[in-house]
Amino acid sequence: MINRSLETILYSKFQIKMSLNLLFILFTLFSSYLPTFVAKPEAAADALLKWKTSLTNQNNPLLSSWSLDPTTNLTHVNRTTSTAPCTWYGVHCNDQGDVVKLNLSTSRLNGTLQHFTFSSFASLTHLDLRLNDVFGSIPVEIRYLSKLVFLDLSSNRFSGTIPQEIGRLTNIETLLLHSNNLEGHVPVYLGNLSKLGHLRVDNNSLSCSIPSELGNLYNLVTVNMSVNFLTGHIPSSLGNLTKLSELYLFLNNLTGSIPPSLGNLSSLKIIYLYMNKLSGRIPDELGNMKSLNLLLFGHNKLTGSIPASLGNLTKLKILDVHENLLSGVIPPELGKLESLIQLAFSHNELSGQIPASIGNLSRLEQLFFNDNQFNGSIPKELGNLNSLVEMLLLLNRLSGPIPDSLGNLTKLEQFALHDNKLSGYFPEGILNCKKLRYLTLGNNSLVGPVPKSICNLRSLETLYLGSNQFSGGIPQCLVNFSHNLTVLDLRLNRLHGNIPTTFLKRNNNLKTLNLNGNQLQGSILGTLIDCRKLEVLDLGDNKLTGGFPHWIDTLPEMQVLVLRGNKLNGTLHTSNTEAPFPKLRILDLSSNEFTGLLPSKYFKNFKALMSVDGAASGEFYMDGKSMYYDTVELGVKGLRLHLERISVVYNTIDLSVNTFEGEIPNTIGPLRSLRFLNLSRNSLTGRIPTNLTNLVRLEHLDLSSNKMVGKIPAQLACLTFLVVVNFSQNQLHGAIPKGGQFNTFDSSSFQGNNGLCGFPLTKNCGDDGVSSSLMPEEDEDEDEDEDDTFFNGFSWESVAMGYGFGMLIGLGIGWFVFYLGKPRWVIRITEKEPSQT
Repeated sequence: MINRSLETILYSKFQIKMSLNLLFILFTLFSSYLPTFVAKPEAAADALLKWKTSLTNQNNPLLSSWSLDPTTNLTHVNRTTSTAPCTWYGVHCNDQGDVVKLNLSTSRLNGTLQHFTFSSFASLTHLDLRLNDVFGSIPVEIRYLSKLVFLDLSSNRFSGTIPQEIGRLTNIETLLLHSNNLEGHVPVYLGNLSKLGHLRVDNNSLSCSIPSELGNLYNLVTVNMSVNFLTGHIPSSLGNLTKLSELYLFLNNLTGSIPPSLGNLSSLKIIYLYMNKLSGRIPDELGNMKSLNLLLFGHNKLTGSIPASLGNLTKLKILDVHENLLSGVIPPELGKLESLIQLAFSHNELSGQIPASIGNLSRLEQLFFNDNQFNGSIPKELGNLNSLVEMLLLLNRLSGPIPDSLGNLTKLEQFALHDNKLSGYFPEGILNCKKLRYLTLGNNSLVGPVPKSICNLRSLETLYLGSNQFSGGIPQCLVNFSHNLTVLDLRLNRLHGNIPTTFLKRNNNLKTLNLNGNQLQGSILGTLIDCRKLEVLDLGDNKLTGGFPHWIDTLPEMQVLVLRGNKLNGTLHTSNTEAPFPKLRILDLSSNEFTGLLPSKYFKNFKALMSVDGAASGEFYMDGKSMYYDTVELGVKGLRLHLERISVVYNTIDLSVNTFEGEIPNTIGPLRSLRFLNLSRNSLTGRIPTNLTNLVRLEHLDLSSNKMVGKIPAQLACLTFLVVVNFSQNQLHGAIPKGGQFNTFDSSSFQGNNGLCGFPLTKNCGDDGVSSSLMPEEDEDEDEDEDDTFFNGFSWESVAMGYGFGMLIGLGIGWFVFYLGKPRWVIRITEKEPSQT
């Protein structure tokens, strides 16, 4: 009995052992058919070859090693193994032969991932496809890369949404999807990637809000979601990311306030929130971010004052909050930011005095306080900023003299103080700043002479001293001391004497010369012809004499020529150049003593005024000279229109208040982009040219106080941009055109023409309302007057009745004559016709 039981036990053990052996054999046989669990190198090679054949450029020479041909299989030897695909370009394997890295960045790939078999790469930890031309969507099969640690698909053309399956890659540490065409929302499933340290989805077209689940990713070091269309608030949960070093959310549509919880980010070094729609105050808690280097909040709608707690950020290098609605004073605590390189508070509503403590920022290179409401004097302590390169204090309410201590700023290149209330003499201390390229002191109340020593600033490119009270003569050296000088603006001062004559003959880069509104005398000498790059020449409102400088039309870049308000005389004859003034947009010769005919040849060659697409290039303003803007004044309906910047669409011809005579030439008609045409107060005769209707952009037309005759062309009513017209004080007659903009003009535009009638004048066109369309057009004015007299008193009803009765009487007489017999005169005519042929 015992033996039988023992036998049974031994037999059972044998059966179990045999079963286990059989299972082992079966597992060994079928293991090769389980690619989901074990990815063999052969499967990876097949998958890569399949993907290669799907690429648009499958003959890419960089992928020439991707082949099972042993002659090409060893071109790139992997030190760990010599088995395909481990020897292929960009493929890296571990010791077991599993593909663990695919580094195909900058490999000229062109195609999609739709034929990439992700399931064949279960051991893959790194996938780098950046800087290629891969397009299409990111396949959801990417979920099979469960061991992935690094994924970089940046700088391609991926489109569609970010697949939520990426949230299943729980081992991933770096996720880079930036610089593609991805859209939709940022998946909340990214909150599952607990190991994620670096996230970049910037430069896409992502929308919706930032998921608050990102606040669960405690290992995040870098977050970049900039340059998208993200909306909503910044999640306060981001304040949980205590390891965060860099946060980029700029160039989105984010709203709401900056969360105070961000003050918890003690490791944060960079925070970029600029160019959003953020509002509210800057939280005081941000002063706790002791590691911060760069803070950029510009171009938002932030309000309130600048927190004094920011003075605790002693490692800060850039503090930029420009283009907001900040108010109040600058806290003096900011003077403790000794690492600061750039301080930008421009375009806000800050007030009060500039703190003297700002002078402690010895490393500061850029100081931008422009476009605020600062008052008081400029602190002399700013002269301690020995590293300063740019100081912009323009457009404030600063007063008092300019401190001589600023002459210590020997590295200074840009110094802008224009549009303040500064007084005193020219700050000669500033002449020690030999590197100055940009010096603007305009629109202040500075007095005294312009010192000759300014010519020692040989690096100067822009010199703007206009709109002050400088007196004396213009130093001769100002027009030849620097080959770099592009702008010389001395307008609206009390300067007298002659225009300097010693312009540079070679390498003359002067583009703007503005001496308007001084007391300069003498003639315009031909030495200006050496300024071959001159674009703007404004010598208006001086006491210049002599004839028109005919040689000036040879300057090929001239766009604005203003000689208004002088005592220039003579005729406007052109030089021998074939195409004078090809780029001219503004010509103002008004209020001089010019005579003769209007310059028809000039009008014929104003090529820049012939196209209606003047701003099609995207450049609305003609200037591009750093922060300096070319300005000009235009005469509109007796008033002065001051243009702070010259637009390429404000095209103007103003020849008013001279003694020009003759007719208006037809060559004006093709100047289709002309906006302002003023020929008033001359002695012009003849008719108004009908081709003025080609001036489809015309806004202002003034032909008043001349000797014009004839009618106002009815076609002018088609000019839809016309805002102001003045035909007064001429010898015009007939009906005023109706319709269009003419229905908006008042009677003052037509007064002083005894022959004009119709709205808006009280004089009707005939007692019984005859239409001007029934009046015959004759070539001579006398015939027209006779015809007007003859037709006066006839309405259209009476004319129609006359035609009707005349026709009935004629038909009756004709029938009666033919009824009595053939008239002899008809017989004679018909009998003579054969003999004539």
